[in-house]
Amino acid sequence: MQVEEIGNKLISNFQKKTLTQWKPSNDLIENLHNYIASFSEEEFQPISVINKNLLFIINDRLDLNKKVYRCFIDEAANKGFIFNYHQKLQIKNTLNYPEINLVDWYFNHIGKNDELIDVLQETEKRKNKIFIDLDSYLKQDPKIYLIIESIFCSYIYYSFDEKIVHTILNQDCQKKYFNNYWQHLKYFHGVQTSREKGLVILSIDSIIQEIENYDEILEVVFSLIVDAYFQLTNHCYLAIIIEEVNSNKWQLISDITIFSEKFLEHPIDRSYFRWRKVAEETLEYIKNLNDNICDFKHGNEGLTYKDCYLIYKNNREKCVLLFEKNERDERPIPCPKCRTLKIQGNSYPTIGVRSWECKNIFCGYKSKYNRGKRYSLSSIIRQQAILDSQNFIAPKILKNWRRDIVEVSSFSEIYDFLIQCYSLYGDTILVYGESCRLHSSMFGRKLKIKKINTVISREWKNHYYNLKFFKRFLIKKPIKSLTSTENLSSIPEITLYQGDSFNILSQLESNYLGGTVTSPPYYNARNYSQWSNIYCYLYDMYNIFNQVYRCLQEGSPLLINIFDYFDNEKIIVFSDMGKKRLILSSYISFICRYIGFNHLGNVAWDKGEIEGNRNFNQGNYSPYYQAPHNCWEHILIFSKGNPSFDITKMQKIIKEQPITKIVKGKNIYGHTAPFPEKVPSLLFSLITRDKIILDPFAGSMTTGRVALKYGVKSINIELHKQYCDLGLKLLEQQPSTYLQGSLF
Repeated sequence: MQVEEIGNKLISNFQKKTLTQWKPSNDLIENLHNYIASFSEEEFQPISVINKNLLFIINDRLDLNKKVYRCFIDEAANKGFIFNYHQKLQIKNTLNYPEINLVDWYFNHIGKNDELIDVLQETEKRKNKIFIDLDSYLKQDPKIYLIIESIFCSYIYYSFDEKIVHTILNQDCQKKYFNNYWQHLKYFHGVQTSREKGLVILSIDSIIQEIENYDEILEVVFSLIVDAYFQLTNHCYLAIIIEEVNSNKWQLISDITIFSEKFLEHPIDRSYFRWRKVAEETLEYIKNLNDNICDFKHGNEGLTYKDCYLIYKNNREKCVLLFEKNERDERPIPCPKCRTLKIQGNSYPTIGVRSWECKNIFCGYKSKYNRGKRYSLSSIIRQQAILDSQNFIAPKILKNWRRDIVEVSSFSEIYDFLIQCYSLYGDTILVYGESCRLHSSMFGRKLKIKKINTVISREWKNHYYNLKFFKRFLIKKPIKSLTSTENLSSIPEITLYQGDSFNILSQLESNYLGGTVTSPPYYNARNYSQWSNIYCYLYDMYNIFNQVYRCLQEGSPLLINIFDYFDNEKIIVFSDMGKKRLILSSYISFICRYIGFNHLGNVAWDKGEIEGNRNFNQGNYSPYYQAPHNCWEHILIFSKGNPSFDITKMQKIIKEQPITKIVKGKNIYGHTAPFPEKVPSLLFSLITRDKIILDPFAGSMTTGRVALKYGVKSINIELHKQYCDLGLKLLEQQPSTYLQGSLF
């Protein structure tokens, strides 16, 4: 039979079954003829199979069984049966095949279940099993013909057995065929899919104990991080475990985090790196910045910060810093559906993760509007984690580690968690400096224990301190000559200034204040706190805290509440691909230490059972899908010079629910980011009552109101008039016993 005749029969059958007047374009017909010419007549599926596949495509592409599927999932959940991501996909696919009985399939693949039999039978009755009139069904959609073409192209794909399609479209499949796509990748793309170093765990307690000099510690730790980065398999994790064995713990965490994210400093040859826009916006904001020194063409890359876990056993605290390696890899991998290498680099869903789009016109998986399948190696690895039952993580583990503050009975539980949640079955895991007893084989992984070598080359500490990244914001801001600012408060113990914090602070006396507690605006988190990029934000923070340092008396404490939330730094890319967990606490620590503050420690504000989908894992009990609720915030503790207070008496953690702001969608408090009174109260355990304290970002004036309760005078600075008014209003509402000297 001639190619044209076969093509016409396929087109005619499609039009007849779908009752459509749609006709393929001349270009599509030409592509169709060229495509089917690659196959012999014997390789076509029987027409009955072709039509079954066509009905599946229509059901799938148009989501005709969406309500039926949703109803089944909800009914099953009501009976206590929850499915993981992979099971949900299987159920959805099974519903879309008219010839597969859902009850039989469920009993064979998931398990016999008498409690669900009625629901399964009802779902089977309700699923769509007939062809529909596409022209009528889609008549309201302006892209009707794109949708029909999408269905037609996948219909052509399913006209042949998949193995035959794969061997035609991919020469590797002719050499050796694997029905399993992951096995195909491991065999033919072994370098990219290697799991030789699927996880690196670095315990640095021994370094901190053995080496007294902080710079020496940095040299060793930075060298280990670089070594781990280049050994680590792409799209895998580095975990760094640190115990509080000396006073440098939290400044070390800050330096480690910044270094890990920024240590690769080089020109980035990618269109998404819009360094000219970054330079323009930064130079416009920071007037006295030297463009030649900053050299914005050089971007900073490295590992991606993911989380910081706090783990407690009795009163001992360990931290686990978690980073992911996403190194740009332009080597193509075939389409997971049709296995063609006729693909196009699509974009980066996140920085360093290359995604691809299948350009085979007749691929079996296309979007509703006829785009090719999009995929990345990173997403494929995660899907494989679900598919392999050997990766199953016990629900008890996930329950214990669902928050990023964890109580354990033994610190060895850290390793159990990391190995199961951040590596795959069969991986090789590299463990540096482990003091616990670990087996060479745990949870089906192979562990290699390495002793830390403290004899290293001395290059990374200086490299870190000389990063161009820092030169782009550590610039002194010129002080303006201003007239005096009006005190809005009529209470003698409270001073409230409305205006720019830097400008007002620059008018205060030096060595005047006895302590500071504040929560600075989180970069671009609110409408009132917007900057063009992270450099502009850090420039403001540097200059404001520089003035705070000048105003504080020697030995005075500075407490800063800050949260590492999610946003885009806008120094590499401006799209959503640049969104990540920001390391604001580390930046603030570096800035304050650069100014001259001593970073003495950190108090964790545990907000309890917070709401949110941060831990939402789609029901998957498999690696890489686990992300904790970020339920704690930093309260960084600094001093100007040697502290006049005893830091060892400070608690490691405070437990306090956030202030309720939103009720039925309405902000009943009046401010979007207030902190509870327990946060500023920490300051008053460190100072005497004769001191004057400061909050340079007063917000609703929580600090000033709490200071009044303690009988301490305060200076409060707030940029926005409405929050000054709110603070004064809340002050009026305090019990009269707190309003010492009040005129209200």
